[in-house]
Amino acid sequence: MKISCNVIRDILPLYAEDMASQDTRDLVEDHIASCENCKKRLEEMRTFEEPPVDTDIAPLRNIQNTLRRKKLQTIIFSVMVTLVFAVVTIAYLTTPAYLSYNEDAVSIMEKDDGTVRLNFSEEVAGFDVTEYPAAGNSGYVYDITTWETIWHQKISRNNVENTVLNPNGETVASVYYYNTDGSENTLIYGDPITDGSVMTLPRVVLSYYLLFAVGFSLICGIGLVLFRKNEKIRNGLEKIILLPISYLFAHFLIKGLHSSTYLAGRDFYLILLVTIPLYFALSAGRNILKKLLNKKPKITS
Repeated sequence: MKISCNVIRDILPLYAEDMASQDTRDLVEDHIASCENCKKRLEEMRTFEEPPVDTDIAPLRNIQNTLRRKKLQTIIFSVMVTLVFAVVTIAYLTTPAYLSYNEDAVSIMEKDDGTVRLNFSEEVAGFDVTEYPAAGNSGYVYDITTWETIWHQKISRNNVENTVLNPNGETVASVYYYNTDGSENTLIYGDPITDGSVMTLPRVVLSYYLLFAVGFSLICGIGLVLFRKNEKIRNGLEKIILLPISYLFAHFLIKGLHSSTYLAGRDFYLILLVTIPLYFALSAGRNILKKLLNKKPKITS
């Protein structure tokens, strides 16, 4: 019985791989002895080379690096948010609650060697002393105030150490206790520096920093509008604008809607301590958000 070429070609792969029975092999060999086409097909199968295995691992490395960057950004975001929360919590617990003057809270004692010492009661958590020359070179005037904090009341009630106003022998002309409720200062030692009343006002230096941050944010915002089609400039401005925005948020977290302060140094340093981790948190959040938006499928109509 003559076998057609189609049947032989169906079983040629088994023959070429030496997987056919002896009867099938005999059948194929008899056919290809007289059929050049099937014989060529068999030779092609035997000379066929497997395609080389792609050993390039660069795509896998790119995927691995992308996952690492994403993980690192998530870690940075989490750590920075935690730092912001920690600093804000500490700032809240140590926010001064200013005390009105009373002799039990603070008293003055002049020693035989001419030094003047401030003595504080247990309710005082901290104090501030400002020194400036008196008129006519008659010595120095000292403005002091005291405060308590939630930390001092609820967590750690460490007593404030008594302090000497003039450790180098300066002449103490007057000592005023300044109140933060808008009332006039109270003279607690020495002679008055004026016939009228004396009042210590809060500093407004934080207002200047706040206005600068607002103005800088507006400039960057205008730049984003003008260069919205230039991806390189837009990305740079997006990173820059996060800095004044971070400062504005930090100011709000530390001072709320107020900008005047009696402790400008303390408040400014706390704002900076919040601004730095907040900036890195916003930067990491921006990168994560952009990647999520890029993964969204585009809907075409």
